[in-house]
Amino acid sequence: MKSRSKTFYRYFLSYALVLILPVALLFLLSYTSLLNRFSAEIAESNTGMLTQMQENLDARLEQLINVAYMIQNDSIINSRTNEGDVVAARKAVQTLSVFHSVTSLPDLIITYRSGTDYCFTSTSRIRPEKLFSEQLIYTAHTAADFLETVDRQEKIITWPADTVRQFGGQETEYLTLFVSLTEGIRTPKLRTAYLIPTGKILETVSQITGEYSGTVQITDTEGNLLLEIGPVSRDEYLKAADHADDGRILIGGEKYLLSSAHSHTVGWDYTVLIPARVIEAPMYRARRNMILLLVAVTILGGAAVYLFSNLHYKPWKRLTEKALGNAPQEGMADEMRQVEAVLDALSQESQSYRMTLEENRSVLLQSSLRRLLSGEYNSRLTAEMESHGLTVSGDGCYRVAVLECEKDVTAGMRQKLESFMTSLSFGREDAILCTSLPGEGSFAILFPRASEDDGVENSLTGMKSYLEDACGTSISVGLSLPCRAEDIGTAYSQAVRALQFKLVRGSGCLVVYSPDLDTASSMEDYPREEMEALQWHLLQLDTDNVSRMLHQILGNLQKEKVSFNMARMVCFDVVNITVRTLHSGRGGQIGSAVRPELLEQLISFDTVPELIELLESFVDETCASMKALQSSPKDDRARLMKDYIEENCFDEFFSLQGMADHFSLTASNLSHYFKSCTGQGILEYVQALRKKEACRLLAETDDPIQIIGAKVGMPNVSSFIRSFKQQTGLTPGQYRKQTRTASGGR
Repeated sequence: MKSRSKTFYRYFLSYALVLILPVALLFLLSYTSLLNRFSAEIAESNTGMLTQMQENLDARLEQLINVAYMIQNDSIINSRTNEGDVVAARKAVQTLSVFHSVTSLPDLIITYRSGTDYCFTSTSRIRPEKLFSEQLIYTAHTAADFLETVDRQEKIITWPADTVRQFGGQETEYLTLFVSLTEGIRTPKLRTAYLIPTGKILETVSQITGEYSGTVQITDTEGNLLLEIGPVSRDEYLKAADHADDGRILIGGEKYLLSSAHSHTVGWDYTVLIPARVIEAPMYRARRNMILLLVAVTILGGAAVYLFSNLHYKPWKRLTEKALGNAPQEGMADEMRQVEAVLDALSQESQSYRMTLEENRSVLLQSSLRRLLSGEYNSRLTAEMESHGLTVSGDGCYRVAVLECEKDVTAGMRQKLESFMTSLSFGREDAILCTSLPGEGSFAILFPRASEDDGVENSLTGMKSYLEDACGTSISVGLSLPCRAEDIGTAYSQAVRALQFKLVRGSGCLVVYSPDLDTASSMEDYPREEMEALQWHLLQLDTDNVSRMLHQILGNLQKEKVSFNMARMVCFDVVNITVRTLHSGRGGQIGSAVRPELLEQLISFDTVPELIELLESFVDETCASMKALQSSPKDDRARLMKDYIEENCFDEFFSLQGMADHFSLTASNLSHYFKSCTGQGILEYVQALRKKEACRLLAETDDPIQIIGAKVGMPNVSSFIRSFKQQTGLTPGQYRKQTRTASGGR
C-alpha cells in the first residue's frame, strides 16, 4: 500500500505539473487578452453589421436618386405637361409609372415643378391640395407643408415618419423623401417625392432589431428624428449620450453597445444600440465551457492517475484506429443533384439581375463620373466604375475638357457628341463622355493616356467645328492640364476655370488651362475689371480713356513679376477685345491703322519685355484707328441689338448672356450700352415687346392663355399672368374680355 501510495502521488504530481497547472495558468493569464480581443471582434462585428445595413439602404436610396435624376431630366416634365395638355399629361403619368415599376423601396412617387398647379403620380395628375386632403392625409403634414418643402434650397429633404391615411381608409406609416437635382439646370425647381413605408426600412434592419433585440434611430443632418425602431427612445439615448464611453452606453441600468454611421447619399445619420448581454453572451458561454472543461479534465485526470497507481505501470490500451470520415456515403448522389438544382436556380436569378443592372449601367456610370469629377477618388469608387465598364488606373495620366453651349440645343448636341466620339474622325476611342456634371458646363470629356503633346487640342478643335456646324450655335471649350487619376477633380476645376475666360474672349473659344493659374491668387492677378472697363471705353470711342486703360494694363505687367504664360494670355485678350469691340457691327473689317503684321507679331513674341514693346505700338495704332472710326457714319450697334431682341425675345431660352455672346460684349457692358443708346433697359424693352405681342394674340386669336404665354416666351402660366397684370393692370382673361366687348365681340 505504501509503494502504491508513492506511485499515486508521483503520478498525480506529474499530472498536475504537466497538464492541470499550465492550463490553469494559461487560462488566468490569457483571460484578459481574450476578453479584449473578443471585445474588439464585437466592435468590428457591430461596425460590419452597421456598414452592411447602411450600404444596403444607401444602395436602394441611391437608386431613388438616380430615378429622380431621370424623371427630372425626362422630356415629360415640360411646359405643356405642367400647363394642362391632356396628351402630354397622360404621357407623363405613363412614363412615371415605368419609373415606379423599377423601384422597390417607395410605395408612391410624386413629381412636382415649383410654381405649377399640378403634381404627378404613377396613376394620375392631381392638384397638391386635393392630393393631400383626399388621397393622402398626413397626421402631421399638410399640402402647405408640401409646397413649402419643394421650394426649399436643399437638394434632399426628409419628412419624419408620419401616419398617412390613404384613399379608402388604409393607414400606413411613411418616411417622405424629397429629391431635387435641377439646380443650375432648369428653373423653376423640380422636386421628386418618395413615400417610403417604414416597414420596408424595418426589413433592412431586421437583423439588428430582431435577432439582436437592438434599436435603430435615423436622424437628418440637423439632428431631427426621422424614424425610431426598437425599445430605446430618442430621449433616453440623448440623456445618456454624454456618459458614453468607448462605444458603450448605460441606459436604464442596462449596458448597450453604441455604433453610428452617416449616409453620404441622403445625409441621414444611423444610430444603433444593441444590448451588450446579447452580443457578449458567446464570450460568457466560452468562459463557462472552458471552466467546465478544466473541471472535466481534472476529474478524468484524477481517475486516470488512480488507475495508473493501482496497475503500477500497467499501460492503458491504446486506440488502434480512427474514423476516416472521408469515405463516400450512401445517398450522396441525390444530395449532389439537389445542390446542382439550387445552383442552377441561383444562376438564373443572377443572370436576370445582371440584365437589370446592364440597363441602368449608363445612368450609374454617369453618377460615378459625377462623383469622380467632384473630387472623390477611392478604391470603392474605382471598383464601382470598373463594374460599370470603366477602368481608372492609378498610374495613368488624364485630361478633362468642359464644353458649354446654349441650353436649348443640349439634348440634340448630346446625340451628335456620342456619334462623333465613336467615329473614326475623332480618333480617340478611349475618351469618355460625362453628361452629369457637378458644376458649370453642359458636357465634359475625360481623356485617358494624356500628355503635354497628346493631340487633345486638335481633337477638340475638330469636334468643336463639327458640332457648331451641326447645331448652328457657338460652343466654348475649357481644357485642363495632364494629371494623375487622383487629381481628376482638380483637372475638372481647371477646365471650368479655363472656360470662364469666355466672358472675356466670347463664346466659341477654346481655352487651355495655363500652369500659371494653378492657384486662386493667380486668378485674382488677371486684370478682368480693367478688361471690362477697356471694352466700355472702346464702345464709346473714348480715345483718351482707351489709351489710359491700355497703359494701365501695361504698367501692371511691368511693375509685377508676371509669368510668360500670364503675359501671353493678357496680350491675347487685349488684342481680341480691342479688335472685336471696335469692328463688330462695322462689317468686321479691321481698321487700316492696325497693321496685320503687328497682330502676327503680338501672338509670336518670346519674352515679356518684347510683348510690352509690341503692345505700346498696338496702343498707338489702336488710338489712331479709333480717330478714323469717329469720323465714320454713326455706329449702328443699337439698331442691330434691337433687331436681335425682336427676333429672339419670344424664345423661352432668351438670355442676357446669350445676347452678350452674340455681340462679343460682357453682359454688364451690353446692358449699359443699350440703355445709353435707347434710354431703355434690355429687360424693359423685352417686356414691352412681349406685352405688345400678347395683347395682339389675346385680341385676335382664341388660343388658351398658357399657349399665348408660351408663344411670347413665358411658358409658366402663373408668371405670364403676373407679368401681364403688372404692365397692363388687367389679367389676360380680363384684357381679352374687355377687348372683345369694345370691338362688339367676334
